[in-house]
Amino acid sequence: MKKYFAIALLFVTMMFMTACGSSSSSEDGGGKTYNLSFSHFWPSHHIVHTDVIEKFKAELEEASDGRITLDLFPLNQLGNADEQFNLVVDGSADMALSVHGYTPGKFPLTSVGDLPFIAKNAEEGSKILQQLYEEFPELQEEHAEVTPLWLFSGEQVQILSAKKPIEKLEDLKGLKVRSPNPLMSEILQALGAVPISMPMNDVYEALNKGVVDAAMAGISAVNDMKLYEVTKHITMVNMAANSMFVVMNTDVYNSMDEADREILLNAIKDKSAETGQALDRASQLGIDKAKEVGITLIELPDDELARWKEAVQPVIDKWIKDMEAKGLPGKEVYERAMELSAQN
Repeated sequence: MKKYFAIALLFVTMMFMTACGSSSSSEDGGGKTYNLSFSHFWPSHHIVHTDVIEKFKAELEEASDGRITLDLFPLNQLGNADEQFNLVVDGSADMALSVHGYTPGKFPLTSVGDLPFIAKNAEEGSKILQQLYEEFPELQEEHAEVTPLWLFSGEQVQILSAKKPIEKLEDLKGLKVRSPNPLMSEILQALGAVPISMPMNDVYEALNKGVVDAAMAGISAVNDMKLYEVTKHITMVNMAANSMFVVMNTDVYNSMDEADREILLNAIKDKSAETGQALDRASQLGIDKAKEVGITLIELPDDELARWKEAVQPVIDKWIKDMEAKGLPGKEVYERAMELSAQN
């Protein structure tokens, strides 16, 4: 009986892996065909899924006359958000999108994209991050286990407050504020707040129940995750963003014929900027929703914003020092990021 159970279990496991796993390729009369899986953590209604990933799928399939197809697996169907990179490394997914910071320690230099006050919006941040990747071999080495398709920046995070308006630096002192990553926790500490690490999916309940007083989050969450129900004030500080990736399994990439790789490369042109543009549209929808329901939007005056920038400068200095201690060109990369920012 145990033998039959084991055989059945093996069969079910193989069927699951076939349904959810990596690529298949075959030959037909028109040439080699590829059925590729694309995994990510956002829901299927998210703007990056609808406006970028589905468009990418359509472009690939049209340009290849249907020989290259994508099966999309949103909302962590193949693995959690922090597993997406490794899903591609081990071949469980052919392509994946996620946040660099969800794999701690793996992308130290790439985390330059998470530093405060580099970019004003997601499109600008995406262009900067992609350019840095193309210019610095050290960033490329951090992605050596996979074939990066494009890098991009998430939304700039704002301060979403459940009760108290944040109008000056002192207003943050002692407040419990949701943090999306370790670097943002350092930033919040430098600003006088108490960081509480928390995934985005928990923010609604945390704000509603007073577990946190405020949250560092992209303003699209006001609309996408109904945070308008638990937010009274939003400080538009454009603090920082998450660096993000779309990567592909290298063995699968190398298995493609040269002409098919060319189709793929044509399809990913300008995707970094396009993804940033989509996220900026999502931000605007969040702003529109906030105005519609009467949430107070707080813009910091230039002199007040300068105080915030001064407060977080030690975090930037520490990041540069840490990178240099690892033998990485932290100072050069940061200065280049700021140079690119000034050009936009």
